[in-house]
Amino acid sequence: MSHLLPAEPPVLSARAPAVMIDRPGSVDRDDAIGVERVDDGWRLTVYVADVASGVAPGTTVDKEAFTRRESAYGGWRGTQKMLPRPVEARLTLAEGRPCAAIAIRVHVLPDGEVGRVDVERATVSGLVALSHSQAAEAVRDRAHPLHEVLREAAAVSEVLLARRRRQGALALYDLLSGWATSEDGVVVRLASFERTIGYKIVQECMIAANTALASWAAERDLPLLFRNHSAARVTAPRQTLLDDLDLAFTDGSAARLEALRERTLMTLRAAEYAPFMGGHWGLNLPGYVHATSPLRRYADLVVQRVISSHLDGDDSPYGEDALLAIAESLNTGARQDRDAERDSRKSAAHSAARRGAAATEADYTGLDAQAFHALLKRGCKEDIAGAPLVAETARRAAGGQLTSLELQMVLLVAGGPNWETGRSACLNAIAAAPETAVSILSVHAQVNGLPPVEFTVQTFGQAPTTVFAAQASWPTGDSPVEGARRSASTKKAARHQAALSLLAVLADLPDPSLDLVQPAPETPQLPAPEFGAEAAEGRSPISVLNEYQQTKVISGLKFTMSAEGPSHLPTFTCTAQATHGGETVLASASASTKAAAKTAAAARLLERVDAARAEHAG
Repeated sequence: MSHLLPAEPPVLSARAPAVMIDRPGSVDRDDAIGVERVDDGWRLTVYVADVASGVAPGTTVDKEAFTRRESAYGGWRGTQKMLPRPVEARLTLAEGRPCAAIAIRVHVLPDGEVGRVDVERATVSGLVALSHSQAAEAVRDRAHPLHEVLREAAAVSEVLLARRRRQGALALYDLLSGWATSEDGVVVRLASFERTIGYKIVQECMIAANTALASWAAERDLPLLFRNHSAARVTAPRQTLLDDLDLAFTDGSAARLEALRERTLMTLRAAEYAPFMGGHWGLNLPGYVHATSPLRRYADLVVQRVISSHLDGDDSPYGEDALLAIAESLNTGARQDRDAERDSRKSAAHSAARRGAAATEADYTGLDAQAFHALLKRGCKEDIAGAPLVAETARRAAGGQLTSLELQMVLLVAGGPNWETGRSACLNAIAAAPETAVSILSVHAQVNGLPPVEFTVQTFGQAPTTVFAAQASWPTGDSPVEGARRSASTKKAARHQAALSLLAVLADLPDPSLDLVQPAPETPQLPAPEFGAEAAEGRSPISVLNEYQQTKVISGLKFTMSAEGPSHLPTFTCTAQATHGGETVLASASASTKAAAKTAAAARLLERVDAARAEHAG
């Protein structure tokens, strides 16, 4: 039988008052901290609001709390409390009244090691509420009535942090710049009110209490919800990541910290709940629980119910299957929240980038590389070409400041007449450094899942006057897309110019590639047959059609292009048109790139023109 209202828990009047450090105006205070200096270290007591005694499993309030999972304080979810306000007000820790609590007492030794751990019911009085900045002020001001307890709390937090660091936890704070690591080791931005020693005191004392309680429960073989964490296989070795964290926090560069934040988000998986102790990679601990926020987090309430039942001599209210079901539900909800938050941020970022890309009056010269990339990506994918964006693209291209991916986006994703100056500037910049053409073609293949570019290289003559002739082509079925054959005195230089030529063909821009030496002699060819089917063998159908236009076989040759599908995976349809024998001949084809669609449409048009010529000749 569970005790919803335990009889007469001990009333605790600490030698030093316990403090509740939270955001200004908080009305749902889960925890309070009491710290006393003793001969061999500190006695740290974390008082946790006794919510389990006031919210019974299976009640309407409990079911609603389980559905909400945790309280939200602004952001994409808005403000939503896990518990109804009347219940929260009744169970919260507060000033001016005795409060029911679970007391977690931890003996912290001078080197940060944890000695004895005791857990018991308590009624605590004399609580004092402080904001983070007020706690920091009490640490600094020796005349402050709470100076002694906050000074010791700050001291024990530093000792606990130092021990965690020695044990390999991914733990750092830069309160001046507003950066820290989360429990999972992810680099996070702190809210302005958190950038004080008060934040560090709360974090370190709560981590110590949750860690101590996990060990206490394991020793007693109490099944509850553990907080388990792992890293992806591509995560750097722990020491490498620790060194990178030290370097980034010491350097203080916002760009370096932001890059490390993205890296840790990608490689460190989100921690999850489970009814077994699976270890915590970020904290480098064998076991960890969430137990200090039962007003705000349902997992903490479940843990508190198990602990309370044990303290009261009762059976746990949860069997293993029930704990597993709760864990799976909480984990699923957390994943859905992360996805929704990511989509919300992505949508907001896209909207901001879209507005920036379309701006007609703006100065983007001061944007860092990451911010400009976001604008450029949105402008290219959605064909938004505000004059300031195009001008800055051209400026950065000329200065060699665009990456291969960015050049690929401008040349092979962006379109429309407003982008022409920017696209031409990018191709000219590549022509000045033609070795980059190979990288851009490689990026294009990777992004679109295409086969790699093929190079055909021929050698003519003898050293030291050897001439290399290279041609780049993209296999796209029966009609490969080809660049011009280019010659140079080295194989590498010939390949670079050939890649530049193919890139120009794909971008549908004038070819800036060059023969760097006298062009190599062409392989002798037989006289051209009468009609184009044989003449076109091994050659681009676009080139053959251009010859037909020049020799008056056809007239009015033109290509029109349209696109369908999502911006990240478009389908291009090209219609080729010409006049032959007084009649209009049309052919269309679709492909994943403009160049492939144009080549395929040209091949079909050539086939129809040749068929018409053959019929007329017959």
